Amino acid sequence: MKKGILGGTFDPIHNGHLYLAENAYREFGLDLVFLMPANVPYFKTVTGHVTDASLRLEMTKLAAGEKPFLRVSDFELMREGNTYTAVTLESLKALHPEDELYFIMGADSLYKIEKWYKPEIIFSNAVILCAGRSDDAAEISLDEKIAQLKEKFSESKPDIRKMSCGNIDISSTMIREMISKGEDISSMVPRSVEKYILKKGLYR
Repeated sequence: MKKGILGGTFDPIHNGHLYLAENAYREFGLDLVFLMPANVPYFKTVTGHVTDASLRLEMTKLAAGEKPFLRVSDFELMREGNTYTAVTLESLKALHPEDELYFIMGADSLYKIEKWYKPEIIFSNAVILCAGRSDDAAEISLDEKIAQLKEKFSESKPDIRKMSCGNIDISSTMIREMISKGEDISSMVPRSVEKYILKKGLYR
């Protein structure tokens, strides 16, 4: 089975995440895409508060409920300690060696992947599907970055493929800030997620 994995803090999940998931599903003929909320993202442990995992998981379930090809996985939430993509993918591959894993990310994340925990393990266990627009602040193009990564991590045989969609100009940080100011977020998140945020009084 061809399984897509889209991980993230999802604080909150938004339409940009869903857009990436749907494009990956359709363009690469995936069977399912799993939305996987992170437990304790290691890069956020010193940068600020992360909403309780149960709330982020519920918002993810609400968003996925509107798309039949989406599933929600609590795989990372069930593990203690920091969340590392390398460990997650290696564990999933060991549990289901017959599956083909496709890890979905934005181009901005691909530019930073060398700073992630053990990127060689990520490349060894999954095909990377990357939104196909260069980071405007980057010194090199996305194609050049992909070539660079393939050369640097050649022993892991990286398979990095560009999706035809570009990056999405929506972020969870932006949404949280807008909510704190009482601004409308209805165009940025599914209606079910917006209602849940309002009901729970999140990000006020």
